[in-house]
Amino acid sequence: MTVLLPFVVNAGLNFVLGLLIAFFLGPAEFGRYAIGAAIIVLVNTALLDWIRLSAVRFYSLATRETQPEIRATLDLLIAGVSMTLCALLLAAVVAGIDFRMPAMMLAASVLAGIGAGLFDYHGAVARARFLDAAYARLVIVKNLLALILMVGGAWLTRDPTVVLLGGLLSAAVALVSVRRTLADAPLSVSAARRDIAWTFAKYALPLVAGNAIYSLIPLLNRSLVAGAHGFAEAGYFSLASDMGLRLFGTLGATLEIVLLRQVIRLDETRGRRAAQKRIAANIVIVLAVALPAAVGFALVLPAFDRILVPPSFQGRFSAYMAPLLPGFVAIAIFQAGLYPAFLIEKRTLVATLAALIGFGVNIAVVAALSASGALVYAGAQSAAFLSVLAITAVAALRTLPVLPPPRDCGAILLAVAAMAAAIWPLRDRFAAVPELLLQVVLGGLVYGAVILICDVARWRTLLQLWWVARRGRQR
Repeated sequence: MTVLLPFVVNAGLNFVLGLLIAFFLGPAEFGRYAIGAAIIVLVNTALLDWIRLSAVRFYSLATRETQPEIRATLDLLIAGVSMTLCALLLAAVVAGIDFRMPAMMLAASVLAGIGAGLFDYHGAVARARFLDAAYARLVIVKNLLALILMVGGAWLTRDPTVVLLGGLLSAAVALVSVRRTLADAPLSVSAARRDIAWTFAKYALPLVAGNAIYSLIPLLNRSLVAGAHGFAEAGYFSLASDMGLRLFGTLGATLEIVLLRQVIRLDETRGRRAAQKRIAANIVIVLAVALPAAVGFALVLPAFDRILVPPSFQGRFSAYMAPLLPGFVAIAIFQAGLYPAFLIEKRTLVATLAALIGFGVNIAVVAALSASGALVYAGAQSAAFLSVLAITAVAALRTLPVLPPPRDCGAILLAVAAMAAAIWPLRDRFAAVPELLLQVVLGGLVYGAVILICDVARWRTLLQLWWVARRGRQR
C-alpha cells in the first residue's frame, strides 16, 4: 500500500533527524531546542489539530462530491486560525511580553507549530481522498528537506532557533508541492457554513483538549528538568523523550492510518456494528505490533546506545529511555487501537477527562518524588500515559459489541515473553553492531514463530491460503 511508504521513510528520517540535531547542538542547546519543539507540538495540537480531526471524520470522497461546503468550511477554518495566530504572535512580540525565552526562538516555535498544523491538515485531506501518491510526496519532501535544513542549521550555527526555522521552511515547501493536487476549488468564504463549523467544534474540541494535555506533559517535564537540573540534563531527557515519541508516535499513526480507513469505510457501508467489530479485531493487530516493539527496544538499548546515540548523550539516553518506554507504548496503543472507538461514536469527552487525570498523575508523582533525581520526571510521564491508557481502555471496550479475542491477546504476550527470553542473554556480550543485529534477527524469528504457531488473528491460516493460491497460479 502506497500510504505505508511515507511512514516507513518518516520513521527512519525522524529518528536520524533527532540524533543528528542532538549531535551538533550538544546537550545544553538541544535542551533549549527541545523546549521549542514541544511548543510546536502544543500549538499544533491545541489550536489546529481539531480541524485535522474534523477532516478525518467528516471529509471523504463521497462528501467531496455531495457536500462541497464541508471542504470550504475546513479550508476557511484552517486559514482563519493560522492568520489569527500570526497576528497574536506579532502583537506579543511588538508589546515585548516576556515569555522567559528569546523572542526569535518563540516566534520560530509558534510559526513552525502553524506550519505543522497546515501540514497535518493537508495530509488528512490526501488520505481522505485516497491520494496516496500525493500524501507520499508531501511526507517525503518535508522530511528530506528537514534533514537537510535542520541538520545543516545545527551544524553551521549551533543555534536552536535556526534549526526550528529549518523545520518551518521544510513544511512550507512540502505544502507548495501538493497544493494543486489537494485543492478542491478556490477558497470560498460564501460556501463555508457556520453550523458545520460548530459541528466540527463539538466533535473535535474535547478530543483536542485531551491531546493538548498529552503534549503539555512532555513540555512541562522538560521545563521542570531544565529549571531543577539545568539545560544539559533537560537535553538528555529530551533526546530520549523525543526519540520515543517520534518512534512510537509514528508507529501508532501508521497503524491508525491503515486500520482507521477500514473502520470508517465499514461504518459507511455496512453499519456501526460491523465497524465496532473491526475495531475489536484491530486491537489485536495493534498489540501484536506495539508490544514487541517496546519490549524489543528496551532489550536492545545498550547496543543501540553505543552505536547510534551521540557520544555526549550516551548512557544518559538509556537511563531516561527505559522508564519512558511504557508510556510511549501506552500512547501508541491508545492512538491506533482505542481512539477509533471514540471517533465513530463521537464520544470524545472521555479522552479529555482521561488526559486531565493523567496530567494530575504526572504532577503528583513529580511533587512526591522530585527530590529523588531527574529520572523521576521520566517515570512521572510514563505513569501519566499509562493512566490514560487504563481509563480509555475501560471506556472503549465497554462500547464494543465484542472484545478482542482473549486467546490472541494471550498468545501475543507469550510470543513477547519468548522473544525477551531469547534476547536477554545476548545483552552486553558482543561488540555493539553484531550484538544489535543478532538481537533483532533472533528476536524477530522467535516472536514470528510463536505468533504463527498460535495462529494469531488467523495469520497462519491466511498465509497458508495465500501459498496454496500462489502455487495454483504457477501451475
